[in-house]
Amino acid sequence: MATSDQLEQQLQRWTEAGILDSASAGRIRDFESARESPGVRWPVIFAIAFGSIMVAAGVLLFVAAHWDDLSPTQRFLLVLAMIAGFHLAGGALLPRLRPLGLALRAIGTVALGGGIFLAGQIFNLEEHWPGGILLWAIGAVLSWLVLRDWLQATLSALLLPAWIASEWSVRAQHFTGMDRLLVQFLTLLAITYLSARRNGADSYFRRALVWVGGLAVLPLCAVLATLQREYYYNRQQIGRASCRERV
Repeated sequence: MATSDQLEQQLQRWTEAGILDSASAGRIRDFESARESPGVRWPVIFAIAFGSIMVAAGVLLFVAAHWDDLSPTQRFLLVLAMIAGFHLAGGALLPRLRPLGLALRAIGTVALGGGIFLAGQIFNLEEHWPGGILLWAIGAVLSWLVLRDWLQATLSALLLPAWIASEWSVRAQHFTGMDRLLVQFLTLLAITYLSARRNGADSYFRRALVWVGGLAVLPLCAVLATLQREYYYNRQQIGRASCRERV
C-alpha cells in the first residue's frame, strides 16, 4: 500500500476517534503531500508529462485516422472507452507509479472535454457551446471530489473560469467594451492564483495555481493595456466628434 494511502487511513481513523479535527487533518495532509515523493525530480516529471502527452496524441491520431469509417454508435463507444481507459489505467498504475497514474487520470479528464464536444458532433446536437465547457467543468469537479487529486483540482480551477468567460463572451457579444471586461476578469483571476503561495510547505495544488497565475498574468496584462489604450482612444474620438457637432 502506498504511503499516502496509509496516511489517509490513519488521518481518517484519528478524525473519527476525535483525536484530530478536520482542519488539523487537512494541514497534516497538505504538509505531507508537499514532502511526498522526494526522489521525483524535474527530469522525471518532465519525462512523465511529455510521455503522457505523446500517448494522448497517439490515441487521438489513431482515432482521427479511423473516424470516418466508424458508425455514430461506434464513435460514441470509442469516445467512452478512451475516457474510461485513461482513468482506469491511471488507477491501476497509481499504487506503483503515482506520478504516471496522476498524469493518466488528468488526461482522462482532459479527454472528457473532447468527448463532450465529439458527442455533440456525432449526434448533430445544436446547443449553446459554453454548456459543453460547463459539463466539462462539472466532470472535473466530480473527479476531484472522488479522487482527491491535485491535478483534478487544477483542471477544475481552469475550467470553471473558462466556462464563466465563454458564457460572458456569448451573452455580452453585442455590448461595447465586452473584451476589456473579460480580460480584466481573467487578469484579476491570474493575480489571485499567483498569490496562492503561502509561507512554509505548500500543497501541489497551490504550487500549480501559482504556476498558472505566473504564466498567465503577464500576457493578460499586456492585452489589457492594449485594450485600455484603445478604449480611451475611442472615448477621445467620440468626445471630439460630439464637440464638432455642437460647434
